[in-house]
Amino acid sequence: MLTEEPSPGIRLLTLNRPEKLNALSKELLGELRDLLAIHDADASVGCVVLTGAGRAFAAGADISDMLERGVASYGDPERLTCWRAIEGFSKPIIAAVNGYALGGGLELALLCDIVIASDAAKFATPEIKIGSF
Repeated sequence: MLTEEPSPGIRLLTLNRPEKLNALSKELLGELRDLLAIHDADASVGCVVLTGAGRAFAAGADISDMLERGVASYGDPERLTCWRAIEGFSKPIIAAVNGYALGGGLELALLCDIVIASDAAKFATPEIKIGSF
């Protein structure tokens, strides 16, 4: 994750795994959860803008990780706690979607309060093709 402060009160968080199209590994979700907790507690932060490095916002699940750990690992309690923490963030989150937002990446964008999509944004739920949800 990359963190910037483009203007006072605004934090820009960038998912930074461009070689994996910012696939949402357990580690990346945990890092996002931890950063949001820091910014939630910081009274000087008014909102967070979330984007992705490279040509994707987030391509969803990290399939190579899923194959290694098994599909069931995507329902483990720690991973679900990360999703709940993102959902429970008390300040506005703006998703700046600059490319692919697929599967879990689309779900991440949908957890945000506002979604701003570039002309290159592509939204889809392709997980059905691999028998996932």
